[in-house]
Amino acid sequence: MSSENLEFGDFIQFSIKKKFGIIKLNRIHRANAITIEMAKNLKKAIEFCQNSEKIRGIILTGNGTSFTTGMDINEIDGSDHTAVQEYEETAASIQELFYYGKPLICAINGKAMGDGVAYAICSDYRIAVKDCFFMMPEINLGVFPGTGIIVLMTRIIGIPWTKKILMFAEKISAIKALEIGLIDQIVENQEELIKVALDRAKFLFTKNQTVLNAIKLCSNHLSDKSYRDAYELEKLGSAWYRYEDKDEYIKDFRKQFY
Repeated sequence: MSSENLEFGDFIQFSIKKKFGIIKLNRIHRANAITIEMAKNLKKAIEFCQNSEKIRGIILTGNGTSFTTGMDINEIDGSDHTAVQEYEETAASIQELFYYGKPLICAINGKAMGDGVAYAICSDYRIAVKDCFFMMPEINLGVFPGTGIIVLMTRIIGIPWTKKILMFAEKISAIKALEIGLIDQIVENQEELIKVALDRAKFLFTKNQTVLNAIKLCSNHLSDKSYRDAYELEKLGSAWYRYEDKDEYIKDFRKQFY
């Protein structure tokens, strides 16, 4: 599939700028709520970016005034455990692709609920418009947020805030999200949001891609290891220049963390 003729369903817009794949959630009439089919198409777009030699990272954003409100409960009945499991397995694989893959900038254009929070947590830099908010409403639906988000959320914002967000469905403003480390930057509007995201992408694509990817892997995975074990992995990261095939090196290095 060539980059000039890419389609990932009706609700995923895709383009390439600054050597970054730009993925836009585009189901505006449902606040970018995600169906099983849409999740699968999103995964295909991400996999294309991860596998393309021309693409050095991803910008994930949305059209309209919502980033995403997560799983579409009108399309997926929470009592249908088979459907929920299929959705959760796809969502978990998306988060894994983000967490292990190329640099990811999350440009949060509006309210982020459910998967919207999960995608932000998996990203490497999070920019949000000032009037957005974050919320995990799963507890109100009797749905366990079991896609790996608890593991990542406790690492990024700590146990107390994870409990507030997941157990009490606490609504978090952009200002509070910045304060607790859920996001990295607030902008005034969507126009500025895309500009800042592209500026960040431009900075990243001018850097050594092997080093960037090795730093991401180490940053994401060394904190729960002993110093000795972590340092051995870090030394593998610093030895990147010894390998002739840098793409193969990153693939092999990534396997150290599975």
